[in-house]
Amino acid sequence: MLRLLLVFFTSFGLSFLSLWGTAGEVSPLFNNVNAVLFVLGTLFGALSLAFFNYVEGVMKDVPKKLKVKSPQVYGVVINALTDLKHEVIVNVVLVVVLFITAYVVGAFVEMAFVQGLFYAKYWVWCALSVRGACLVSVLVVLFVQAAGFMTANKLRAEISMYGE
Repeated sequence: MLRLLLVFFTSFGLSFLSLWGTAGEVSPLFNNVNAVLFVLGTLFGALSLAFFNYVEGVMKDVPKKLKVKSPQVYGVVINALTDLKHEVIVNVVLVVVLFITAYVVGAFVEMAFVQGLFYAKYWVWCALSVRGACLVSVLVVLFVQAAGFMTANKLRAEISMYGE
């Protein structure tokens, strides 16, 4: 969670800096974030479902003999796989929250009263920076999820080589 907050706030800062440094010239990059987020959401949802089912299959591949021979090792393997499944669920919820945040902030920017606020362009830049931070955070979650899939794949290979 700390990593995610660090990624979010760092990308927020860099987004705001790019908007401030260019006097808002790069704002079209942040205005069209929802289109990219919808594509990433579809991809992420499909990959998450596949990854969850894959981890479930790996759990079924763990030999039951291992539970009798070495209950501690069996427990470690099952706990690691259960943690991966939990991470998939948490990542899905996180991505949905980031999508909703990006959408709401985008709608907030377009409201008329925001345009009339004192220092309106800075408020708009903050909102656009939140949208940029949401996009970067979703990309990081996608890469973390892919790393988890690679871990599960390596574990399945280990189970296949030394399972019986």
